[in-house]
Amino acid sequence: MYSDKKSVLQLTALLKAHGITHVVISPGSRNAPLTHSFTGDSDFTCYSVVDERSAGFFALGVAQAEQQPVAVCCTSGTAALNLGPAVAEAYYQQLPLLVITADRPQAWIGQKDGQTIPQDKMFGTLVHHSVQLPEGKDAEEEWHCNRLINEAILSLDKDGSFGPSHINIPLSEPLFSFGSEHLPQVRVIRRSKTMFSLSQEQTKEYVTRFCRSARKMIIVGQLPPGHGLTEPLQRLAEEQGVAVLADRLSNLPSGLLDRFDVLLRTAGEEVLQTLAPELVITLGGHLTSKRLKQFIRKAEIRELWHLTSSGEVTDTFMQLTDLICCEPAAFLQQLTAAPADKTGNRFREAWLHAAATITPPEASYSDLSVTGCLLEQLPAEATLHLANSQAVYLTQLFDLPAGVELFCNRGTNGIEGSLSTAVGYAAASGRLTFLLTGDMSFFYDMNALWNRHLSPNLRILLNNNGGGGIFHTLPGLNRSQALNDYVAAAHHTEARRWAEQQGFRVLTARNSEELQQQLPLFMNREGEQPVLLEVFTSMEENRKVIQSYYEQLKHHNK
Repeated sequence: MYSDKKSVLQLTALLKAHGITHVVISPGSRNAPLTHSFTGDSDFTCYSVVDERSAGFFALGVAQAEQQPVAVCCTSGTAALNLGPAVAEAYYQQLPLLVITADRPQAWIGQKDGQTIPQDKMFGTLVHHSVQLPEGKDAEEEWHCNRLINEAILSLDKDGSFGPSHINIPLSEPLFSFGSEHLPQVRVIRRSKTMFSLSQEQTKEYVTRFCRSARKMIIVGQLPPGHGLTEPLQRLAEEQGVAVLADRLSNLPSGLLDRFDVLLRTAGEEVLQTLAPELVITLGGHLTSKRLKQFIRKAEIRELWHLTSSGEVTDTFMQLTDLICCEPAAFLQQLTAAPADKTGNRFREAWLHAAATITPPEASYSDLSVTGCLLEQLPAEATLHLANSQAVYLTQLFDLPAGVELFCNRGTNGIEGSLSTAVGYAAASGRLTFLLTGDMSFFYDMNALWNRHLSPNLRILLNNNGGGGIFHTLPGLNRSQALNDYVAAAHHTEARRWAEQQGFRVLTARNSEELQQQLPLFMNREGEQPVLLEVFTSMEENRKVIQSYYEQLKHHNK
């Protein structure tokens, strides 16, 4: 049985027709008609997450696992506002998140009625499309409702650029009438995919310009697994002498000059001059390295091409000359057909020579050494989620085992949902899922563990250093008297009791010996419980270890 509400029936039927069958639901009465209809239909996989902020990020994890659009549904009022951080992350990470917010009838907006705020277009420019449904009281309204829902769903994909859409659905009382036995036959509007392809003349021109440059560089930002770019990028590097700088979050194999951030931090000015490119090709999402952005912005570049399937102007390096609307893998394949570089790949060799001085750190017990131990022992075919922000930067310093898929909420770089995203991913994927997180990110998102969908395949390594450790590594900030109490938010909180209460097996380590004892248990695929390994370190020791590593490299590279 389904809700009797015409708008709810249209929405339920169209979600099924468009293949959106994973729905994350937060409790409430206004969205009860939606909840009843989704949970009563066996075609839907529903997840119950009480905290809307956590629910939004949980849904992002499901979308990452399924590589399909996922819906998140909540009641009216501030519940909808709590989805805002996840909506922003979905927008900048280009994830297809369909946000469904139940609402009061429009007549009661602004009339001091309970749990009522203006919800129409509440997410502004952070969604691809926003619609407000009529209630479907007559045939024309029902047609209008159908059209708006189709529009919102189709807008999840805008010419290859995915992102969130918002459906606001006002519902009048009575809310709890569930007398419809069947869903209606609904009109499904479908749209053919826009295929960007360059003409033969355009392709020939770009290949000619590509061959003309002696110092060629490709910069690859954040990408999901399975992007199909590894083979053409490797060929361009080996045959054309291209310096391929792959962000750790690009899901490209380790070895493609992926420790460039450390190199740019520690190399001397003379070396940096030899590493400046003439032609830069960029693709993918966000870049972790601030130093790379600064380096390219200051370089005297002749051309900078950005490959995009959507056509959106992205001028990260302030030197964009060509916006190439294409499918990136296909374009790179065209470049591989160019004549091989006869100069001996001198530019790439300069990068490789400089990068050879950047060795992975060998550090005493600290967040840095713990990160290295985790990455070294990760099993093949596992998934690793990274919390913001120290975990991301430390992971860049080490190789990643082959076959490990990597995710991180770097769309907006917030700490508020990393744990929830990993929990959602683990629940939907069935893969052995690891999360490397610091204490601030973990405790900020503790409600992520308050749901019924904690999977035994979930593994959380919590680096608990008693505060925001990354702030102690920022030059100049150590001179502020507010650092410990207000910036780094020093604390003495431990996760054990909360995690145990939620059904976790909890392991602890306070030194290298204990860490080595616990890691085999932590990595074990067997067991009926998720596992939390809480590792206690010192913020001050972490700062010293990281500082020492960079100073050693700078001294070596003088």
